[in-house]
Amino acid sequence: MKKLITAETIRQQHAAGKQRLEVELPATIITPEARTLATQLHIELVESVAPRKEKTGTAVPAASAIPHRAERPAPHPEELAAIRAAIVARLPKGSVSDDVIEQLIRKALDEKSAGVAAVASGPAEANAEGAGYGIKHVKGSSVQFSRFDGAGAGNTVGLSDVITASDHSPMAAGYMAWSNCFFPWTLTYDEIDVILEGELHIRHQGKTVIGLPGDVIFIPKGSAIEFGSPSNVRFLYVTYPADWQNQ
Repeated sequence: MKKLITAETIRQQHAAGKQRLEVELPATIITPEARTLATQLHIELVESVAPRKEKTGTAVPAASAIPHRAERPAPHPEELAAIRAAIVARLPKGSVSDDVIEQLIRKALDEKSAGVAAVASGPAEANAEGAGYGIKHVKGSSVQFSRFDGAGAGNTVGLSDVITASDHSPMAAGYMAWSNCFFPWTLTYDEIDVILEGELHIRHQGKTVIGLPGDVIFIPKGSAIEFGSPSNVRFLYVTYPADWQNQ
């Protein structure tokens, strides 16, 4: 199971006086909110590529430890540029250092020379039922919320990003939950909300849309709205593009 680093994780590191957090890729997911908070609190996220294991359980050295094969010809500059572009496109903007990208490029070249399709990282986590390559299964009962600071200092709003750009997805998904709270928000992305519990009130241009359990609400990019609930609400959101917090 992948490790999730949220804003709450960063707050705990800061409270403990730690200024450095080591992160193994692709076994760890860092929420966009956690990255933003780490920058604000001057906590360095040190990312590295974890060793890959074969089906037999034998560890394969990380990309940085794989020697260049003497029989492999030097890659053409255009090939290197194409591999780099493919890798960068699969990763969240600014999520990894240039050193890690170079490691992934070397790994892709080694796999290509061995007759294996080049990929930026390992497959996303499979679900408990044994779903195929690239499928990630998030169990709702395992979701843990961190505080969404974008709602304002006086409001307590829970946020949990569960699908992000680090999963090689063009869309993001997550959960939000709060009680008796309203806050303004302007969307720089498209969003679909599926209400799971309670009432979701969305005020826009003098009108209010009220979503109840099972309802689906679409909010187009550029909308200046007010999210809220006079009681409580829990809903699933899906955004496009995936890096919604950086739009």
